[in-house]
Amino acid sequence: MKKIIALSLVSALSTLLLVGCSANSASPSSDDAKNISRTHFEKKLTQEKVHKLIVAACEKNGWRTTEFKSNSLIAEKADGDTTTAVTVEFDDSFFELFPHNSDLQNIIEAALN
Repeated sequence: MKKIIALSLVSALSTLLLVGCSANSASPSSDDAKNISRTHFEKKLTQEKVHKLIVAACEKNGWRTTEFKSNSLIAEKADGDTTTAVTVEFDDSFFELFPHNSDLQNIIEAALN
């Protein structure tokens, strides 16, 4: 009986050790966190209105937008051989860019304020 209890205890501890060591962290790396730019705005707008304003501002300034989700877009701009792609996530009170792009941030801020 003692052998069965000891064997069960060793098995349980081994399983916990293996599961704990193989767990993966889902939090973003510090480099990812540095490249995100979140901007809040004061106007009371609906998410749909924010979406329309962002798309119009991007297109006016040479950025092509692609629908990604209901609350995010991918904005792309080609400059010669270089293409810049930025994910724009938004809500009715903020927008954030990943990776940070100050030109696009200024364009969107001007449209929403």
